[in-house]
Amino acid sequence: MVTGRYARTAGLLTVILLAGTALTADALESVSLRLGHVAGPGWSVDELESRLTWRDAQRAVLQLTATRARLPEPLGSIADLQLDCPDALIARDEIACSGARLEFTSERIGAQRVRTGFRYRFSDRHLTLDLADIRLDGGRLSVKAIQMAHDWDLVLQADGLKLDALAARLTAAGVLPVPVNGAGTLAISAKLQGKAAQIDSVQVSARLRTSEFSDAEGRLAGEKLELLLDTDVAAVGAGWRISGKLSAQQGQLYIDPVFIDVTRKPVHASARFDWNPARHRIDLHAFDYDQPGTIRLHANGRLDLDAPTAPELLSVDVQEGTFPGLYDTYFQPWLNDTVLADLHTDGSLDAQLHWQDGRLASARLQPVGLTIKDREERFGFSGLDGQIDWAGQGPAQQSVLAWEEGHVYRVPLGRSQLRVESAGSIVRLREPAHIAMLDGELQVEEFELEYAPGAASRWHVDGILTPVSMSDLTRALGWQEFGGKLSGVIPNVEYRDGNLSVGGMLLVRVFDGEVTLSNLRLAQPLSVVPRLWVDVRASNIDLETLTRTFSFGRIEGRLDGRLDELYMESWRPVAFDAAFATPPGDKSRHRISQKAVDNISSIGGGGLSGALSRSFMRFFKDFPYDRLGLSCRLENGTCEMDGVAPAPKGYYIVKGRLLPPRLDVIGYADRVDWESLVSQLIAVTQRQGAVAK
Repeated sequence: MVTGRYARTAGLLTVILLAGTALTADALESVSLRLGHVAGPGWSVDELESRLTWRDAQRAVLQLTATRARLPEPLGSIADLQLDCPDALIARDEIACSGARLEFTSERIGAQRVRTGFRYRFSDRHLTLDLADIRLDGGRLSVKAIQMAHDWDLVLQADGLKLDALAARLTAAGVLPVPVNGAGTLAISAKLQGKAAQIDSVQVSARLRTSEFSDAEGRLAGEKLELLLDTDVAAVGAGWRISGKLSAQQGQLYIDPVFIDVTRKPVHASARFDWNPARHRIDLHAFDYDQPGTIRLHANGRLDLDAPTAPELLSVDVQEGTFPGLYDTYFQPWLNDTVLADLHTDGSLDAQLHWQDGRLASARLQPVGLTIKDREERFGFSGLDGQIDWAGQGPAQQSVLAWEEGHVYRVPLGRSQLRVESAGSIVRLREPAHIAMLDGELQVEEFELEYAPGAASRWHVDGILTPVSMSDLTRALGWQEFGGKLSGVIPNVEYRDGNLSVGGMLLVRVFDGEVTLSNLRLAQPLSVVPRLWVDVRASNIDLETLTRTFSFGRIEGRLDGRLDELYMESWRPVAFDAAFATPPGDKSRHRISQKAVDNISSIGGGGLSGALSRSFMRFFKDFPYDRLGLSCRLENGTCEMDGVAPAPKGYYIVKGRLLPPRLDVIGYADRVDWESLVSQLIAVTQRQGAVAK
């Protein structure tokens, strides 16, 4: 029995050699040795037996058997070994075998029958072992091992490994976090070096070709993908120093939620880092990522693998961010539930980001000719340039942002520039901003933004809107065009928790009168379903100008009105309480045309248009009236209607004068479907086309 913690393969081979040299073929045709347990650093063999059958003085048939062998990790253990070498060389200084056959059963790769050969020199205890045609995961593996006095080398060559089988093996070993299914092959070339049971260095080159693959949850997938990987690993202290390069030349790759079309834009990445398994930490010396025409960046830092989304220390330098590729590939997938989900983009962006203690500590963004336009036309800016600096601590950072042109809900904004400063969680204007808006100007006197990690942001603005042409504004918004001016003081406009509120009052001078908006509040203004609350007052509106603008039929006189508690969703009224009527004591001329009467009747339910055409009243083009008005309280899709005064079985919409020709328009419908009422209004105003101004 040969035992001992530090015994070498040399013990076995020395015994065989001594037997061979002491007993020639003439003296003894064969010799059998039962060596029992043989062990070396990181390996051992149980119940080892050998048999030599001499062919001449130095050559013999060699057979070795063993019940079990334990090998260095990750090779595991093997059982039922049998080596048949038909032509072994046994000399004083070496023993060698070529063209041998080895059979065994491995706990890792199952039953095997492989070609093998070995050579051992006694002078320097140098062992060379070759294994070929090992079946592994649908492919073939060859191994060349070199054992010296204290060191060893292991070279592996594998080709045709099936992706699904290999992925299952790596998942079971804890290398892959989730199993992957699909069709593909992997070729690997690896070289390992070490001492005893310790691995000192690893070099790996791999090529992955797939037709398709995915994990069970669809978070990882690929199609017609080809990846090339080169990696060097060296033992450093209690961990590993790793450097590698990855390139993808063709195919498509999806890593939830990012989809990368590699065929159109190949990807190249490289990294150098130290990995400490015991401390679960990575010291990232350099990471470079390059996808031409999309992004090129460099990063370094320190990562805690127990909290990978909160970097302990990380600096990222985006040296080249090119749109639209950067947005389409890397930004948009994270923005699906925001107002930035569907943008047209162009231009470029450089950025420097720094994280410390799990938080973003500083940032610098440098847009160059950047275009950002919402495809639903809610907002857009082009020609964005400048430098935006921010730091969580330290002195205030100065920034400037300019654009060539922009729009908000199709209202055009001219060339403008903002100068701001930031300190901690506060961003404010350094000086008033003047933003051209149609033929007027939005003068922003104060702006302040406050935010906190994990909390909703808040901002407020004070400003003045100089008179803007309502004709230009309505045309830009695609509304019915009419004249007048929009202006107002805008004090304390505040945004908090997704809601926008206006502390002051907006004034619109239109139709020779005034319209004021107060208590304005807007929830999620740029979302898919914005909501608005506002109170409106109309004063001294010239009805002749108003009705001429909308081709309603001429009405002369003045109009006051209110629209209380207007609530809109997606810019469509849901609820309000409205009333519009001739102001008390109005001294202006009160006349109404037959066409206007017909239109009012068709909307209010008076039913007088036919009677007018069949009576003597058809000879009159217009009629005097005392008062007119209409009210509507909208709730649950129904308008509760009323007029300026009660009438028999209804309400007066137009109340005539006492002297003939007297005309009354009476409404009989107390409740009207809102959608039908809107359709009637649209039909009336569009019947003969609108008249501008």
